[in-house]
Formats: sequence, C-alpha cells, structure tokens
Amino acid sequence: MTNNNYGKYWYFRGVADEDSDNDMATSVMLPVASIVSMIPTSTTMLRIYFEKTTHGTPVYESQTTGQHGFVDVVIPAGKIKDTIKDLVALTNAGPRQSDGVTVIADDSTTDYDNTTRQAVYFSHITDCGTIRAR
Repeated sequence: MTNNNYGKYWYFRGVADEDSDNDMATSVMLPVASIVSMIPTSTTMLRIYFEKTTHGTPVYESQTTGQHGFVDVVIPAGKIKDTIKDLVALTNAGPRQSDGVTVIADDSTTDYDNTTRQAVYFSHITDCGTIRAR
C-alpha cells in the first residue's frame, strides 16, 4: 500500500513581519503524516493537532501539557466543515507538488527586505492563530 502523504508538508506562520519569524512559536512546517486530528474549538477556530515534532525538553514543552502539538487557524463562522473537507482532500490528493510543501496559513506581509506582499491562506482560512510545536 502506498502512503499518499509521504513527502507532503504543511506550512504555518503566525507573524506579519518575516523578521519576527524566529522560533517555533511563530512558524512550523509539519509532515502531513504527523497530523493527528482537526477539532473546532469555536465557531471560527479550527485546531490541527500533530504528533510531537521535537525531542528533549524545549521551553514550549515545559510550558504546556499534553502529548501533541497544535496549530490554530481562524475561519469564518459556518465554514469549519468546508475547511476540514478541503484539508482532508488536500491530504489525500494525488502526486505531491514539486517541493511537497503547501502553505496552509502564512500571516507574513512584510518580507525580510521590508517589501510587502499578500498573506497566503488555504481554503477558507483567514489567519494563523497559536502555534504550539513540541
């Protein structure tokens, strides 16, 4: 049996200025195969849980409890189910993109050289919330 998720990654960044993207609380790229579950935490927030990605005792691991990391994404009310369906379809999609990376939520609008650009979001997602990588 072939694992369609091999080599696929999802990228999340929760800061507007690329200069501030400097630790595991501001951005993370996850192997799709590590996604554990997707659970709405409100009418406008979806929490995507993933397996522990680091070893040892990083600062964030000692500040939080639980075995899994997570990323929160903001979605308009009434679009949670549609977004989950789109993310599952993306997970199960055929051959991966050339680099295997899909941006799910990138809040960055200011590049390192101070040029501006549009934030990037997948499906109905409008913002990247809390990132808790372990």
